[in-house]
Amino acid sequence: MNILAIDTSTEACSAALLRADGEIFGELEVAPRQHTRLLPAMMERVLEAAAVSRNALTHCAFANGPGAFTGIRIAAAQAQGIGIALDIPLLPVSTLAVLAQTGIDRLGCCKPLTALDARMQEIYWAVYRQDEQGLASLVGSERLSPPERIEFDETVDCGLGHGWVESLSRTADFAIEAEMLPDARSMLKLAAAAARERRGVAASVAGINYLRNRVAEKAAS
Repeated sequence: MNILAIDTSTEACSAALLRADGEIFGELEVAPRQHTRLLPAMMERVLEAAAVSRNALTHCAFANGPGAFTGIRIAAAQAQGIGIALDIPLLPVSTLAVLAQTGIDRLGCCKPLTALDARMQEIYWAVYRQDEQGLASLVGSERLSPPERIEFDETVDCGLGHGWVESLSRTADFAIEAEMLPDARSMLKLAAAAARERRGVAASVAGINYLRNRVAEKAAS
C-alpha cells in the first residue's frame, strides 16, 4: 500500500506518505490560514521524497474533523479530488484520534485526553487509550462541551491540544501538552489499520465530522 495522509483541521498543515515498504515521509508546518497555499506543495514534496508517483497511490487519508470548519474542508476537498482522479478509496480519520496518536507516538501516552478549542467557549474533546497494536482507540465518544463539563478519571495520563485552558488544566494531575497539534505522520498508523480492514470509502460519500452539527441534531431530536 502507498497511503497519502493530509491534515489541515487545526493551525498545523501536514502531509505524509506511507510507502509500500513501510517507510514514512512527512512534513508539518504551523501556519494559520496558509493551508490552501501550503498543502499542494507539501503533498508533491512527500511524493517526490518517497519516489512514489501520484498514480501509484492506493489510498488517501485525511483528518475529517472536528476542527476549524474551513481547514477541514480544505483537506476533504483535496482528498476527494485525489480519490476521484485516481479512483482510490479515502480513509477519513478523526482529528482527535490523530492528535491522540501523535501524543502516543511522541510522548508514550497510554490514555490521553485530547482537547481542541471549538470557539464559542466550548471544546472538542475525547479520551483515547493505546490498544495492543499501539493505536489510539476511542473510549466512549467524541464530545463538544464547555471546559467545566469535561470528564476524566485517574487513568488518563496526559492532556493534548490547545483546548486545555488554564481553568481546566488546574484540575489535572498529569502532564499537559497544550501546544501539541495533529500530525499526518501519526495519522498514517490509523489509516493503515483502516486500509487493512477495508474501511475505505468512495470519494463521493466521504463525510466531514463537524461534531458541532451532530451534537445540535441530537439535542433537537
